[in-house]
Amino acid sequence: MAAPWYAVVILAATVLGASITPTEKQTVEKSTCGRVWITVHSPEIKLTNGGQILDAVELNWDFNECSNTPRQIGLFNKRPATWGNALVIYPIQSTEGHIVTRIPLGVGALPAGWETSAGARGPNCLWPWAGAGDADIQAYNCLKIQPTWMEDNAAKINSLRIGELVIPGTHNAGAWRFDTEISTVTRDSFVLCQDRSIWAQLVHGIRYLDFRIAYYEFYPNKDERYWLNHNLIRVRPLVPLLKEIRAFLDVTKEVVFLDAHHFPVGFYEPDGSPIRSVHAGLLEIVHRELGPHLAHADRFATAPGTRGPTLQSLLDADKRLLFSYVDNSVVSENTWLWPILPHLWANTNNPSELFQYLDEAISMSPHPNARSPLHSAMAQTTPTVFDILLLRGSLRMNADAVNRNVTARLVTHWRQQANIISTDFFLANDVIDLSIALSTERGARL
Repeated sequence: MAAPWYAVVILAATVLGASITPTEKQTVEKSTCGRVWITVHSPEIKLTNGGQILDAVELNWDFNECSNTPRQIGLFNKRPATWGNALVIYPIQSTEGHIVTRIPLGVGALPAGWETSAGARGPNCLWPWAGAGDADIQAYNCLKIQPTWMEDNAAKINSLRIGELVIPGTHNAGAWRFDTEISTVTRDSFVLCQDRSIWAQLVHGIRYLDFRIAYYEFYPNKDERYWLNHNLIRVRPLVPLLKEIRAFLDVTKEVVFLDAHHFPVGFYEPDGSPIRSVHAGLLEIVHRELGPHLAHADRFATAPGTRGPTLQSLLDADKRLLFSYVDNSVVSENTWLWPILPHLWANTNNPSELFQYLDEAISMSPHPNARSPLHSAMAQTTPTVFDILLLRGSLRMNADAVNRNVTARLVTHWRQQANIISTDFFLANDVIDLSIALSTERGARL
């Protein structure tokens, strides 16, 4: 039977404070019962005067397991101490829920020195804090980065095999801002899936990156021919993003899972056969940029149907980048590649159908004969062609209809068997913090 929500809250608070001195000044999350957390509203809020608010801060709470529900929740720009410090206060009228504030997150530097290079270890807070209580503040939490969460919790999770971890991931990780000759669009209705760079995703705590790689012969420089796409749309050049992954691995002890999930352009002949030279060129670039960190599958892989190597074995060898490849014919010729991992994809634009599918698919995973020890829940809806042509909704609106339920599902329905949870606009859910807490919970069972 699943443990109650408050048990996860206590566990999460323990995890978050594990790597830092547990003084009041350094505590980033606190609650005796229930929980509050900060997310970022993915759609823009349109104002009556014609303006709009981008990336509004959301306040979230769950006090279902508590004997008393706090009467109010507030947004703060520092650790909540008294209600007099709140930027805005709202009444709480249900045991669980959320409020979208009219205050934007804004564009600020990553905290604790992590903007472009290594900073302080442990969880570190951005400016927004949530606090809930009655006369006194009983629970608080911040929007945070978790750049070293695997190292911080090494004693608790390093005996886990990679298929036993809960891993926060990003769907279409490279689709966060256009960077082409004709466009530098920063927001788009049906192409962009993320709001943060690859470096920032890793610093926040994402450990699985879903890449869709395309090849364009017309570029004279070989490196410039490889791009990250969203389907047929070029979004960003590949090589600079590989360099961001390398920079992160160089300054941390974290393990990262990179997935070449789809090759939408340039990798295959019209008859579907792989263009060997294009695949070979990609593998050459990956080896050049990430080689010192690559964990070769032929050294670390375990038998089909098993859960893979332990984190400790990867750390002992100092090989902390696992590269999965969607084409099994290429994998068979390059045994250092990790085989295609199952992508649990509902292929629906209906949130109810998505969760019905994922509930069943995750409960049946991992498959007993799967070649990969990993499996990824693709926790996002998929627009239809007509949605795109008729401009019905947007990826941001779709994510808003899904992400809160992803947070709730991870700690309930998916708690026991989830592995990778891959989402759009990851700041709109609490998957990173919950993945850390649940990985630690699983480690405690060993």
